[in-house]
Amino acid sequence: MNKKLFFAGVLAIAGFIGLTAFDGKTLAQQKEEIAAAVTAKLETLRSEKAAECDARVQTEATTRFETWKAEQAAAPAAPAPKKGAAKKGGSKGPKVDPLPAPPPPAKTDPKSTKMEGGSNTDEKAKKMEGAPANTDKKKAKMGGGN
Repeated sequence: MNKKLFFAGVLAIAGFIGLTAFDGKTLAQQKEEIAAAVTAKLETLRSEKAAECDARVQTEATTRFETWKAEQAAAPAAPAPKKGAAKKGGSKGPKVDPLPAPPPPAKTDPKSTKMEGGSNTDEKAKKMEGAPANTDKKKAKMGGGN
């Protein structure tokens, strides 16, 4: 009997803990609550970091502006133009030198190229030695037959 009573008590305590630990919520409900808590934490962190960033940017901008103002105050003011001075024309652009003219094309005389030697120097050398000229190439060039 003691065993039965002991197991009944353990079962009752486990059941009580099991029912009260999760407030009767399902797994999906618990996940939704966790996601909402994480989202809320992220939003607060994001807003804090944005505020810190804005503050840093503002301080940097003010320091740069103050240094610029100090530089402007330290620099001498530009002298005012004299009443009798002539105005310089500001509407014209900068003066640019014209481009040089291209050189004229080189003239080639077809007769002078014949006398200096052409591309068929082998045939000329054979003619000088007394060998017959290669007429097959000439016929092929002219569109002749065999």
